[in-house]
Amino acid sequence: MSWLQLTLECERNAVERLCALLERFSAVSISLSASSGEAMLAEGIGLREDFWERTRISALLHKDTDLDILLACLRNCAGTEQILGYQIEMVGDKDWVSEVQQSHHPQVFGNRLCVCPGWCTPPDDIPHLIMLDPGLAFGTGGHDTTAMCLDWLVQNDITGRVVIDYGCGSGVLALAAAALGASHVYAVDIDPQALAAARSNADRNQMQFNITVAYPGEIELPIADILLANVLLGPILELAPEFARLVGDGGAVVLSGLLAVQSEECLAAYQTWFNMDTPWYRREWALLHGIRMQGCQSGQD
Repeated sequence: MSWLQLTLECERNAVERLCALLERFSAVSISLSASSGEAMLAEGIGLREDFWERTRISALLHKDTDLDILLACLRNCAGTEQILGYQIEMVGDKDWVSEVQQSHHPQVFGNRLCVCPGWCTPPDDIPHLIMLDPGLAFGTGGHDTTAMCLDWLVQNDITGRVVIDYGCGSGVLALAAAALGASHVYAVDIDPQALAAARSNADRNQMQFNITVAYPGEIELPIADILLANVLLGPILELAPEFARLVGDGGAVVLSGLLAVQSEECLAAYQTWFNMDTPWYRREWALLHGIRMQGCQSGQD
């Protein structure tokens, strides 16, 4: 069976309206991805309040869909200026499950940690294993921002540490910290899909007693030895005083989800409370890490 695939790029504020319209035209599937380059707090399949500044929408439609009417409705719904371009192509039927599975493989970090989807056989010479399938929440280890955080974790001593994973998505960083010996990990996110995924992944890996999953305001977070935040520049800047309050003297903050060009702005914001190290860069992305200075108030103390 053949399908029509409509791919269009649009501005952030048009995404939800366009997806709702595509659903009314009986789209078989709708997926979202970044067209503008930045990461998200949770990955883009499914609707949420935060979208990329420029978002790519890909919809699979029945081949008898009247495209002239659909395109006219899309322009009328969002405004012609909000739709930055589109492409239509005919695609054959595929084994979509098999295609997804073939694109995800075991990933090894520092010869210490493996993140492995359930349909793969993990290597037998890696001491720490996380079983994790791709889903609705961001974080399988494949994206550069997540991979850099995992690299940081395997290169540092996590044993006995209290860790906060702020903006946990799938919970992959929380799982990694627990696997590497953290005494307890607090995984928080504002997205209910992310919290559901993180709880499910903790249960699957038998880490439910080592990881507390909650909304940020739902629990009183402790002072942490390590705080990880793989989110966006906006929340990272906004939450800087709160992160400074949550990290104990001598503790570490690890920040990712940043474009390399955003690193200087972020460094300037965090140098008030942290001795920041040289950023790590991978392609267009950056990871920042620093140590909490002693006796320096957060501004919320």
